[in-house]
This record gives sequence, structure tokens and C-alpha cells, in this order.
Amino acid sequence: MSLNRLLKDHQTKQAALKKETEHLRKEAIQSAGQFTEALADTLSSSQKELEQGARNLAAQSARYTKQTQQWLALVEQFDSALKELGDVQNWVEVIEKDMEQVTAALEGKQHESVAPAAAST
Repeated sequence: MSLNRLLKDHQTKQAALKKETEHLRKEAIQSAGQFTEALADTLSSSQKELEQGARNLAAQSARYTKQTQQWLALVEQFDSALKELGDVQNWVEVIEKDMEQVTAALEGKQHESVAPAAAST
């Protein structure tokens, strides 16, 4: 083989390799672009989902906060009602003791008036 033929073969192979390399480089750039677009779409979708989830969580937290405040108000009303019942019960016990004293006093007076009348007969 001649040196000239070897040089031409080498140049042909180099041109083919250069052409193949350029083709692969373009495919890689195109694939990277597609990947970037797909990734951006996925991230955008994920971000929208996260934002929606955050809004839902905030709304649900507000509802739970409102419900908790309502429960606390009910518990406070219940506690107040129990205190009032305790006050009423205490008032009833005081009245009951007063009535027992009045009854005892009346019975004592009644026995005193019956005893002298029986003694004078």
C-alpha cells in the first residue's frame, strides 16, 4: 500500500469519525434539551401540586382552629354551668339548714305551749 493511499484512508476515517461525532453531539444536545423540558414540566407540575397542598393544609388548619375555639367556648360554658349548679346546691343547703332551724324552733314553741296547757287542765 502506498503512503498516499494510507493517508486518504486515514482522512476518510477521520472525516467519518468527525461526522459521527458531530451527529452524536447534536443528538446529545437535543436529548439534553428534551430532558430539560421534561424536568421543567415535572417540577412545574410538582410545584403546583405542592402549592395546592399547602393551600389545602392552610384551609384545613383554619377549620380545625375554628372548631377548637368552638369546643373551648363550649367547655367554658359547661364549666360555668357547673359552677352555677354548685352555687345553687350550696344555696339549697343553706336554705335547708335555715328551714330545719325554723322547724325546730316552731316545734319547740309548739311543745312549750302544749305542755302548759296540759298541766293546767
